[in-house]
Amino acid sequence: MSLAQTRYTEEIIPLFADENLSQEIGQLEAGAEIKLVQTTVKADQIELNLWRKTKGFGRVWYHSFAKNITDAVLSREFMQNNPPLEILEQKEDPNTGLMWQKVKMNVWIQKSDFSNDLTEFWANASDTFKSECSVCHKQRDPKMHDANEWVAVFNGMVGFTDMDKETQKQVLRYLQMNASDADTTK
Repeated sequence: MSLAQTRYTEEIIPLFADENLSQEIGQLEAGAEIKLVQTTVKADQIELNLWRKTKGFGRVWYHSFAKNITDAVLSREFMQNNPPLEILEQKEDPNTGLMWQKVKMNVWIQKSDFSNDLTEFWANASDTFKSECSVCHKQRDPKMHDANEWVAVFNGMVGFTDMDKETQKQVLRYLQMNASDADTTK
């Protein structure tokens, strides 16, 4: 795999602080974009270039500014110990008044297969959404809500479905990435 190419995760992947994979520090969510920095026999180093809120420990890293689309969740212990992250930008969300930071950090993952695109991933999420989320009511258009609204709407309804946790995350990500405020330039 070329180091310059963008790849995507299709499943949840544990994140590590070191090349030997001895210190687990969190997880990368399925459907996240990754940039490969270097590769060894046992592990790959990837760059996380994401957004986080400055409140709390800043453990949850998001896909886009002011949108609660989770890409990575880091452990509290790791974040409390001055992790080697670089703050690239900081700005206030005009809707909530919360400060957000664009941050960059290199982490390690176990040698993995990545996808060139998420066509199949999105097709599976769309099919599940159509089959599971229209049993009780008319099928909703993903553009009916913005990315942040989908969190509450989805969480309020998911209990009426048979989706496991991993599938729930995939469908919610599909809804958020196709929401009314979705970035169509990516």
